[in-house]
Amino acid sequence: MTLLDCTLRTTGQLTGATPSPQLVADYLAVCARLGIDVIELGRVQDPAAGGRPGDILPDGIAVAARAAWHGPRFAVLLDAAELPSVEADSTTAADRIADRIAGLPLPVGLVRLAVRYDQVARAAAPLGRLREAGFGVCLLLTEIDLASYPELDRCLDDTAALGPLDAVFLVDSLGSLRPERVIELVQSTRAAVAAPVGIHALDNQGFALHNTVVARSAGATWQDAAVHGIGPGAGMTRTEQLLALLGATPDDLGPLLELVATHFAPMKRRYAWGAGPRQVMAGLARIPVAAVRGYGAE
Repeated sequence: MTLLDCTLRTTGQLTGATPSPQLVADYLAVCARLGIDVIELGRVQDPAAGGRPGDILPDGIAVAARAAWHGPRFAVLLDAAELPSVEADSTTAADRIADRIAGLPLPVGLVRLAVRYDQVARAAAPLGRLREAGFGVCLLLTEIDLASYPELDRCLDDTAALGPLDAVFLVDSLGSLRPERVIELVQSTRAAVAAPVGIHALDNQGFALHNTVVARSAGATWQDAAVHGIGPGAGMTRTEQLLALLGATPDDLGPLLELVATHFAPMKRRYAWGAGPRQVMAGLARIPVAAVRGYGAE
C-alpha cells in the first residue's frame, strides 16, 4: 500500500495561503516517523500563465527541511484544465512546468495530473513530456462517478493509451461515491489499466474512510488522505483514522494527534471544513455544493 498525504496542498487550497513555517516543520517531522510514503507539497502551474508561488512550499522552508530529510517522497499536483488545449502549446507549458519543479529545493519526484474523466486524451502530451523529464507521473480521474458505462470504457481506454503511469486515481470530486460504486470502478480500472489504482475520497456523505478501505479491499493500492481531513468543503479521508485502521498504535499516533491539537483543530474552528447539510445534499445529488440552495449557510 502507498499512502499519499495531501495535507500541505489542501491546507493551501482551503486557506488561500502558504502554510506557516512552524506548521510545515512540525508536519514534516511527524510524517518522517509515520510510514507515510508520499507528501504532496502543493499545486504547480505554468509560470508563463501567472502561476502562484504560494502553491509550492516556500524556498526558505524547503531548504531547511531538505538538509535533514530522510522521509517520504514529494509530489505536486497539476490541473490539466489550466493547460492550453492545443497540443503543441500544452507540451511547451509542460516543459516550463518541468523546469520549475526541477528547480525547487525539495526533490519532487512525482507529478500528479488531474483531468476530467471525459478529457483524458488531452493529458497525453503533458504527461509524456513530464515523463521524459524524469518525473514519475500519476493520473487523477476527476468527477469519475458521473461517467456512464460507455464513457467509463472510453476513459479507461484513453488512460491505458497514455503509457506507463505510477498510479491512476479515482477522484470522488463531488463526494458522491457509494461503496458499491467504488468497488465497481476499482475493478474496472484494474482490468483495463496496467498501473496501480488509487482512491481520493471526499467526506460529503461521511463515507471517505469507508470508501478508502473498500477501494483497498477491491485492489486499490494507493490511498490519499489529509491530517484531520483538511480540505475545502467536506474535507477528505483523515490520515490519523486511516493509519489507526491500518494498525498504528496509540504511541505511533501520539505525535500526529498532537499535531492535530496544535495546528489543525484551531484551523478547523476557523475554516469549518466538514460535512454540513449542503455538502451532504450535494453528495447525494452528485452536483457541486454551490448548486445546492436552502440547506444551511456553510
